[in-house]
Amino acid sequence: MRAERLGGSRRWPYVAAVWCSFYGLAHVWWLVDPGSPLAPPEEPFSPGRWVAVALAFSAATVCSAATIAHRWATPARWTLVAVAWVSGAGLIVYSYMLAISLATMLFGQVDHWGSLLTRAAGAVAGVLTLVCAVAEQRRVRRACVHCGRVHGRSPERRTDPAPRWAYVAAYVAVGGCAARLAALVLDSVSAHEPLPFTSPFGIFVGLLIVAGTLLPLALVHRFGRIWPRWVVPLAGRQVPRWLVLGPALFVGAGMAGYFGVAGMTAWVLGKGNLAAAPVWKVSMEMFGYTSWGLGLLVAAVSYFALTRPAHVVE
Repeated sequence: MRAERLGGSRRWPYVAAVWCSFYGLAHVWWLVDPGSPLAPPEEPFSPGRWVAVALAFSAATVCSAATIAHRWATPARWTLVAVAWVSGAGLIVYSYMLAISLATMLFGQVDHWGSLLTRAAGAVAGVLTLVCAVAEQRRVRRACVHCGRVHGRSPERRTDPAPRWAYVAAYVAVGGCAARLAALVLDSVSAHEPLPFTSPFGIFVGLLIVAGTLLPLALVHRFGRIWPRWVVPLAGRQVPRWLVLGPALFVGAGMAGYFGVAGMTAWVLGKGNLAAAPVWKVSMEMFGYTSWGLGLLVAAVSYFALTRPAHVVE
């Protein structure tokens, strides 16, 4: 029971190691036989499949090592945690096209099923690695075995206020959303085209607006943790943490990866159609989306800590 409360049962490091290994072996196969009919197209603007191989086997190694890390000295364990965070985050960033693939499915379009499944597998590998990283980090910090908090240094209840840096991050995300929408409006006005809010694409734009306003605010304000009184059937009850945290992490990682990494790289290298677009438009889009995604991710860290399960002594 204690192992489960510390971030998952003991089998999770093995599951993560096996999953990451198979993901890495698949990319090795596609490097050796790039003409294989099962090989998905290489991600645009990616540094190459060898990066996926390195990240996957690094993740598999650290997840395996997490099973015996309790015998190591503290500095070595912190090094393991750091490598696990880098490997897991790297796998998620490498799979940056997953969010776009899932978004296009809303319109009945899938560019390549092999690419979609590979991106999903890479994102899952990254998430499993981060689960191992968090579990080992809690053990090194000597967190409470019942709730995962470091008592005296971690927030103790959902009603505690979010830290100032989380508020800053949330409103940076709102500002990024505002910049992106402003670019959309200005572009439509300058091109004498109707705004897309009344088209089928408007549903997607509406979801984006929610993800850029309500979502970041819910990460730092009380209404995102405790249902407010105007939600009559649920007033005063706890908001399911993954109802807010899941979309925040997914949207934040997708935007930070797609626009912050791939988009910025394409812009700097002058690839794609970005070089021909007006600088003001590309700037507002790239920096807007990037700050939006990073703001969500940073604010989500605070929300994760504030919504840990209540301390229960058995």
